[in-house]
Amino acid sequence: MGTFNHNKKRNAGLVYEFLVRHISQAMVERDQGAYQTALGLVRKYYGDGTPLSAERELFTVIQSTRGVSESAARRVLGEVQRQARMADTRKLEIKQSNLIKEANHAFGKNFWDMHRVPDYRLLATIQMVLDATRSEQRLTESVQNIQLEEGLVGYMTSTAEFAAQPPPQEDIDQLVMAITAKKFQEKYTRSLSAPQQRLLQEYIRAQVTGDDGRLDAVISEERERVMGVLTRAETQKEFVEDPEMLRRLQDARQLMTSPGEQDKRVEDLMLYQSLAEEIESDA
Repeated sequence: MGTFNHNKKRNAGLVYEFLVRHISQAMVERDQGAYQTALGLVRKYYGDGTPLSAERELFTVIQSTRGVSESAARRVLGEVQRQARMADTRKLEIKQSNLIKEANHAFGKNFWDMHRVPDYRLLATIQMVLDATRSEQRLTESVQNIQLEEGLVGYMTSTAEFAAQPPPQEDIDQLVMAITAKKFQEKYTRSLSAPQQRLLQEYIRAQVTGDDGRLDAVISEERERVMGVLTRAETQKEFVEDPEMLRRLQDARQLMTSPGEQDKRVEDLMLYQSLAEEIESDA
């Protein structure tokens, strides 16, 4: 799409990505202060009905449109531009300025360079097209703007490597889940199993929504399942013939039922899920 200068601090799509990645990093590092601050900024500036939320929705429309015909891509782009022209530019700029000020104060001025966003060029192109659409100079009068538009049309007509449809939006942004899961995988240098992914998803949802009901249910269900695996393992030959391994297995069963802080319970259970997976694979 070419390389063009733009202000990333005033890019609604990029700033949202920066904040989401900061939330995920804080979760992994158990930095409650940074987590709450970043989450608060997302809710304050990107909540339903806010100017930045409406702006980000225009990004989502383009990002989720893949593999369509050229005429369809141009219709999508035209509608995005129409919606962009309807935005209250003054309110949008005020909110952007306030967000920049709060983020600088909370995380430092290096915040804007802390997180790498794979779709940086695409998000930059979208924002520049939106900005040009609202400017007094028409897009067609600028060779650079024509190139930007054509780049977006090319993106939407190309076939995505994965499914073109965005992941379902439930009560938590799936982007947070995907990024945090990746960071957990990097931290523990292994892939997460399906039960671990499910547990992690409910943990993140509980952190964001403040509702522990579904997480508690999954913890209880997984504890019962893993406990069954550990109990049955006591009769396996390798454990019966090795008193030390048997003792450790019994200790693990006891620790699983011990009370503790939610973060510790989730992390311990993920380790026991791995142990259960190893036992079952060796059985």
